[in-house]
Amino acid sequence: MTAMPSPALLVDTHCHLNHEQFADDAAAVIARAADAGVGKMVVVGYDLPSSEQAVQLAEDCAAIYAAVAVHPHDARHYDAHAEARLRELSRSHRVVAVGEIGLDYHYDFSPREAQHTAFRAQMALAQDLGLPVILHCREAYADVLDVLEAENVGAVGGVMHCWAGTVDEARRALDLGCYLGLGGVLTFKNAEGIRDVARWAPLDRLLVETDAPYMAPVPHRGRRNEPAYVRLVAEKLAAIRRETLETIHHATTANAHRFFRRMEEGDSSQNSGGRRMSRTV
Repeated sequence: MTAMPSPALLVDTHCHLNHEQFADDAAAVIARAADAGVGKMVVVGYDLPSSEQAVQLAEDCAAIYAAVAVHPHDARHYDAHAEARLRELSRSHRVVAVGEIGLDYHYDFSPREAQHTAFRAQMALAQDLGLPVILHCREAYADVLDVLEAENVGAVGGVMHCWAGTVDEARRALDLGCYLGLGGVLTFKNAEGIRDVARWAPLDRLLVETDAPYMAPVPHRGRRNEPAYVRLVAEKLAAIRRETLETIHHATTANAHRFFRRMEEGDSSQNSGGRRMSRTV
């Protein structure tokens, strides 16, 4: 990997350090991310326990922020209790988004009706909380975009995590006010369609992510992913767009701060003498 530019620090806008694969070495993973120039990470929940763990990680480590939600895989379990708990967790100033939410027609682990119900309910929750949404979409782009339009996603903002759609679908997502999250798939040999989107899309609407422990970029494909590897995603994005690496770092980090408004507010609070968090977990 090439040397990191300074002073821009990357933001891994989607990772799962709350996953069991990181149970034994989370502190080392966070240290490696810092060494790779990753300044911040958003740990994303996918059910109540993982959302609770994301918040705990964020409250214990200055480099981590949290998102809380029930994933479409578990949508059948979404109920009034789940909504109340997510609302409670969102009181933490370390929670910067509701996510990941959306639709997954590939696995259909929850009935599609339940997925739609949970998706719309959590969109409404995000609107009520004034938080942006992190969106999961697999083989469901038309329906996800229809829901986002109906629920006025532009009022709070959304990022289409792990973008895998077409340029036309990307155009509609951008028109609705969404950002596109680009991860390790960008480096895969058979992902030319995603590279077309990355090349075409406005730079000020792109975010970089890992989805760790999943979707590790080349040359780590097939092994556990981790936030340090978001640097490889940024390098690939720079090459695709024929931009300098420093340009990509500065732009995607600025985009992350603009999208995750509480992240920016938290930085302002710390800079003005607010409580600093421990960097250990």
